[in-house]
Amino acid sequence: MDELELLAGARPVSPPSVETVHEARRRLGREIYARPASRWRVRLLLPVAAGVLAVSTGIVVGTHVLSPAPPAPPGATGRPGPTRTADTGPLKPDNRSAQELLLVAAEQSLHQTDPGSGRYWLSTWEEGQLIQVGRKGAEYAVMARRSNGQWYSTKDSFSVFESRWSGAEPASDADKAAWKSAGSPRSWPKDQGPGCPSDPNENYTLDAAETSQVSRSDDGTRNTGNGRLTPTKEPTQFRVLGEYLTADQIRALPSDPAALKQWLIGVIKKQNLPRKTDVELGESLFNGVHNLLFLNPITPQVRAAAYRVLAGMPGVTSLGAVKDGVGRNGVAVAITSNDTADEQRADSGGPYAVSIVFSPDTGDTLSFETRVLKPADYLSWVPKGALFSYRAVTDMRWTDDEPPAATTPSVVKRSAGAC
Repeated sequence: MDELELLAGARPVSPPSVETVHEARRRLGREIYARPASRWRVRLLLPVAAGVLAVSTGIVVGTHVLSPAPPAPPGATGRPGPTRTADTGPLKPDNRSAQELLLVAAEQSLHQTDPGSGRYWLSTWEEGQLIQVGRKGAEYAVMARRSNGQWYSTKDSFSVFESRWSGAEPASDADKAAWKSAGSPRSWPKDQGPGCPSDPNENYTLDAAETSQVSRSDDGTRNTGNGRLTPTKEPTQFRVLGEYLTADQIRALPSDPAALKQWLIGVIKKQNLPRKTDVELGESLFNGVHNLLFLNPITPQVRAAAYRVLAGMPGVTSLGAVKDGVGRNGVAVAITSNDTADEQRADSGGPYAVSIVFSPDTGDTLSFETRVLKPADYLSWVPKGALFSYRAVTDMRWTDDEPPAATTPSVVKRSAGAC
């Protein structure tokens, strides 16, 4: 039986340990500030902490004032990339198979305009994460959101990442009722971990932030002494399954589906990613296609080939017509992950469905989403089948406009187990 048929609305009643919850939240919190990067399998358990950016040497952080809207391209001089479909009307049923939907999207992708070129490759997206808040015994869930923008330089080896807290809201009618019963709070303290005091400055908030945080990462820098970093002149590289590629190399990827699949398998072998079984290879391939489609400057031909690779994969299921995390209409295909014994030893949260939402009419990739199918352990509070996390692409294009500056150097370090 397809596990997606098991989706239901019941909440498990056995809570995880305090230590398990804390470690899970800390793991999620560490990832929010990482630039988009591939992992050995798709896992969109996206953290949404609203605190100071955690950075490492070579990254500087500053504050940049934003309008209430999500981060948007800083100008209109660049050539536009794929336009995100904005259909938000009533959903119409779509009973086509995953293969049919993907092949239609592949064909429509070929009608898109090539994104062209520019000084920076700019991507913007919104991400959401379900988190549990409220006092013990009266917990409820909120969907917390961030809006992000990323500039990749094609001349020098650096990138700029901008992120803004976009607020939170009760995730369901039941959660809204629990929120009202709790007095309709407008903020919630972050879990600081067992034995750690609460921090009044560390809160999730109902309202969006008025400013964004900006970090600059100099990927190709070298230390010239006195703590100074000198950037190289090599272009920024994009990651696909751990493989580093320049924009030109991304654009030169095979447009033939069979050749693109073989290239992905070659990277999977090179990076020693899971491939011992058809299931493992399928998950790694799905992850590779997700990496290509998400925020990379691929050509329409490569996008079409990526859809066709998915169309030929076993285990990919159609979810039919859906609304993505920001309310846009599309269709979705999914693969079940974290459902083997080995996977669940590494992640005790239970199996989940990872889906790609796209427009069959234009070939646009809209969102990447995770729904927990059988919540367990640290995710036992999540309703079965609930949207747990998403990344919704809002723009991808080339631009010659400069990104916002990161002006305040900062290095944030926290030892293991520290508050």
